[in-house]
Amino acid sequence: MKKAFYLFVLSFLFTLLWGGCKKSDDPGTQFISSPTLTGFSPTSGAVGTNVTVTGTNFSATTASNVVKFNGTTSTVSSATTTTLIVSVPAGAGSGKITVQVGTQIATSASDFTVTQPVSLVTLTSFSPTSGTAGTIVTITGTNFSANAFNNVVKFNGALAQLTASTPTSLTVNVPAGGSTGKITVQVGSQTVTSTEDFVYQSSSVTTLAGSGAFGFADGIGTVAQFFQPIGIAVDALGNAYVTDAENHRIRKVSVSGTVTTLAGSGTAGFADGSAAQFSSPRGIAIDASGNLYVADGVNNRIRKITPAGIVSTIAGSGVAGFADGNGVSAQFNFPKEIAVDASGNLYVADDINHRVRKITPTGTVSTLAGSTFGNTDGVGTAAQFNRPTGIAVDASGNVYVADLGNHRIRKITATGTVSTIAGSSSGFADGNGTEARFDSPAGIAVDVTGNVYVADADNQRIRKITSTGSVSTLAGTIPAGFADGNATIARFNKPTGIAIDASGKIYVADRLNHRIRTIQ
Repeated sequence: MKKAFYLFVLSFLFTLLWGGCKKSDDPGTQFISSPTLTGFSPTSGAVGTNVTVTGTNFSATTASNVVKFNGTTSTVSSATTTTLIVSVPAGAGSGKITVQVGTQIATSASDFTVTQPVSLVTLTSFSPTSGTAGTIVTITGTNFSANAFNNVVKFNGALAQLTASTPTSLTVNVPAGGSTGKITVQVGSQTVTSTEDFVYQSSSVTTLAGSGAFGFADGIGTVAQFFQPIGIAVDALGNAYVTDAENHRIRKVSVSGTVTTLAGSGTAGFADGSAAQFSSPRGIAIDASGNLYVADGVNNRIRKITPAGIVSTIAGSGVAGFADGNGVSAQFNFPKEIAVDASGNLYVADDINHRVRKITPTGTVSTLAGSTFGNTDGVGTAAQFNRPTGIAVDASGNVYVADLGNHRIRKITATGTVSTIAGSSSGFADGNGTEARFDSPAGIAVDVTGNVYVADADNQRIRKITSTGSVSTLAGTIPAGFADGNATIARFNKPTGIAIDASGKIYVADRLNHRIRTIQ
């Protein structure tokens, strides 16, 4: 028994001595605490983004920490026992972050999201560098959004309307009520600013002729008097021609504002010749030879006035009705407006017949489009109008119609296909195509670049429609009244007729103000 006890004691002492010898032989071996990874910030970023990783038991020596983003090793730029600063490595994908210290590895609870680098937006130029409200401006640069809604463009703080966008180009309309200043483009969180100012040119409305009191008087400028001027046309020299409806006369307004009477006795009636009579003449157009064409409303006829002042009837029997045919065998029902193309064809807005009629140079009258009252796009007589009132034709033979009762602007191709380019229900709104709203659009004109101008009668405004269908307000406001000056404060009272000359100057027959106005 004693012998066994002595053997146990000797064995225990040997174990202690052996352990002491091993410890002294390898003094560098120590116990290592496992690292923990408690968080990281930011939680997403592109390659190269600095990320702060927090936790415990990291090595204070940067090289002793191995940090990986979804398996791809990153560079550690700073280290403490609780914080590591690393950068997202090239080739990394979204996933967990791991930190290895020695043989111990800690893994993040959530994923780090690797994002694509943000491409810098630039704005290099814009053209034109000046313009009025509604002017189309092209902005060039890089990394714009191809989706127009993702680009926010402002002219000196005023929000502009985009009509087209690509990664390198934006097409916008200069906003109304703007001012001279920088253009900014915002794409996502990035905003870039032009180095140069866009020079905002405010349109100005002036009175060319008419005193404002209804009556009849020839004379210069505001000495002259009109009684409900409705239709207006302008020649290549800038002379304006006006249907003075309730005076039953055709008047001429020279460039300097001198008003004379070309035709009409002042008494409602019908007579051709040098002592002609009209009855509430409505629309007027002029051809390249200086011949005038008049939609003689109550007489239900289309009349012609030569440069010598001789009046003749080229179509219409004088009886209200509907009939295609040749010359005076044809019938109209209150023809409201007229336009002439480069070939001498006439186009008539035949109000109560809800049709658009065409008259060839030989006097043959046909129906280009329209049938019964309604609102339908389509081809020829399958289309419908509701009191077409204004009409214009462009150089390509497209006809534009102010469809008064439908509060829409319609387009008719040379083959008779009718479409709606702007407008919906009655009201007021600028915007694209059918987003825009009109209230009884009465007059219409088109310029050489395809912009359409509308006398929006019951909105008391002049509107512009670009070739892409974007509608803006050029001048005027409500309520009805009279004021010249800046386009945003100018006032009209039932603007009905509109024309534009080669320089872009706009002429307006301001019906109930009994004046002829210009916008420039």
